Amino acid sequence: MSRLDDLDRRSRAALGAALGFVGVLLLVVGWYLISGEAIAGKQLPYLASASIPGAVLVVCGFVLAVSGTTDPDTARRIAELHALLTEAVDEGPAATEPTAPDPVGTDPVEPEPTGSEE
Repeated sequence: MSRLDDLDRRSRAALGAALGFVGVLLLVVGWYLISGEAIAGKQLPYLASASIPGAVLVVCGFVLAVSGTTDPDTARRIAELHALLTEAVDEGPAATEPTAPDPVGTDPVEPEPTGSEE
């Protein structure tokens, strides 16, 4: 698994909050730098270097903070369900199962030859 799986809930929330804070800081710096430029061509570098990464960091921080909010009972149920599903896929269809014999009376009956076909 990844290193993020080992983090507990508080650590994920703290790391997510830190990422979100840095993202908001980048958004504010980007807005400040863009607001000082009247020409759109000169605003583009500030948008690309501060505002877009800032928005990405805010979203990543939120996702990281929220991802650790699963209670242990739900996590256990998800793990059990995953184990059951992967077990069914690993075994595959049983090729050694005996085929059931046809029930009595369901075999096709061949017609009796009549005397006119000679």
